[in-house]
Amino acid sequence: MIAEMKDTLVLDDDNEYVVVSKINYKDKFYYYLVDIKNNGNLKFCYEDGEELVELEDKELTTELLPLFLEASKDVLDINLENME
Repeated sequence: MIAEMKDTLVLDDDNEYVVVSKINYKDKFYYYLVDIKNNGNLKFCYEDGEELVELEDKELTTELLPLFLEASKDVLDINLENME
């Protein structure tokens, strides 16, 4: 296990990313990462041993998006409650 939701990571591009969502899909962990300084810079990665590898399969990414949203829903609800 490399990271959990809300953790920050520095990737090989030297940018710092926050883990927006993490899921286990077909016995593999996938991560949805957002660059802290440029939130338009998104990464979808999977765990390969102790490394994160960027996901390049667009169909799989599309399939995973609703799962990422569902996994992060509780975290988003907590943040919305704190803003009221």
